[in-house]
Amino acid sequence: MANGSVYVFNVFSETVDRLSPNGDSAGTIGGWGTDYVPAVLKVARVLNANESPGKFYNGKNRVIISWASGTYHFDLPISGDQFPITIDLLLYISRNNWTLYDRSGVRVATGDVGTGPSLAASK
Repeated sequence: MANGSVYVFNVFSETVDRLSPNGDSAGTIGGWGTDYVPAVLKVARVLNANESPGKFYNGKNRVIISWASGTYHFDLPISGDQFPITIDLLLYISRNNWTLYDRSGVRVATGDVGTGPSLAASK
C-alpha cells in the first residue's frame, strides 16, 4: 500500500508563502478567494524522521508557516499507532490555531499556533 498524505488547508485569507514541515518547504497554499473556500496543499507522509524534511512523519512534526504578515509555528504530533502511514489526514491551519482531522472528519487534535522567531529547531 502507498503512504498516505496530510492535506493542509489554509483557512486564512493570505497566501502561505512557505509551509515548512520539519525544516524544508513543502510548497505554498493560496489564501481563500471570493468564494471563501480554503486552498489546500497535499504533503506526503513518511515513516521516519530522517525522511521528514518537507514531509510529515509519525512523531512530533515542527511546522513553520510563512504568511506575508508574519511567520508562525507549531508542533504537530502524529501517532503511527493511531494513524498508520497509509492513512490520509486533514490539517486546517489559521493564524491562531491548527486542527487535525482523520479521514472520517473526526477532530483528533488541536493546538495553538505561535508567532515569532522560535524557528531554529525543526525537529
